[in-house]
Amino acid sequence: MIEDVAGQGSTWWAVAKERALPCWWQLLAVELAQLVVLAVLGGVATGSGAAGQATAVLMFAIGAVLGGWLWSARLRLLEGERDLVRALRTEGAPVLRLALLTSAVNVSGLVWLASALFFDGDSLVRSLLPVLIPAGLALGALAAMLPMAVLLEGRGLGRSWQLLRGSRNSALRIAAVVLGQAVLSVVLPGALPSLLLSPVCAVLLYASYRLSLDEEKSLAGGAA
Repeated sequence: MIEDVAGQGSTWWAVAKERALPCWWQLLAVELAQLVVLAVLGGVATGSGAAGQATAVLMFAIGAVLGGWLWSARLRLLEGERDLVRALRTEGAPVLRLALLTSAVNVSGLVWLASALFFDGDSLVRSLLPVLIPAGLALGALAAMLPMAVLLEGRGLGRSWQLLRGSRNSALRIAAVVLGQAVLSVVLPGALPSLLLSPVCAVLLYASYRLSLDEEKSLAGGAA
């Protein structure tokens, strides 16, 4: 529930602001922790002397699991948890399920992994780039609601797709976040911009999810 915010006609931005302001520093702390852990584990993996293929598989898996953990912590905070330590604790099974599902639709990551395993460096990625960009954006929109569907509802890709196509407004909100994040990631590369951009986009997606739930309730009430 949005505590009557969406029901009173508040905008997407108002819902995002209402949810993010009480926990903005915790969101940044979680984001920073994820970046630090990823950097440390990446350094350990590359410095261990393991084969390049093994390192690629390990980093792909680590990135997926850390991404699931990051979303779990974010959603706990946005759902009202104010204790950062409790927000960092998570149930393993839903996070692993989210990691598997997001990996399955991460076409760019899968092509990068295949390139690292079977080709020389990123040659496959470069050759498929004209296809990867639109495919990645389309699948990114499809999976945008996946964290909420898995971690908050115990559902999967079907629910994420349902939330995407639930209404014109929902589709436009999700498309704006996915496209905006993709463009800004290219324009502003690096860890520091990502530290700010990633949680902002996560909050906007969560706010869109809450508004979609409200729209579904309104439609159900009208049908009744």
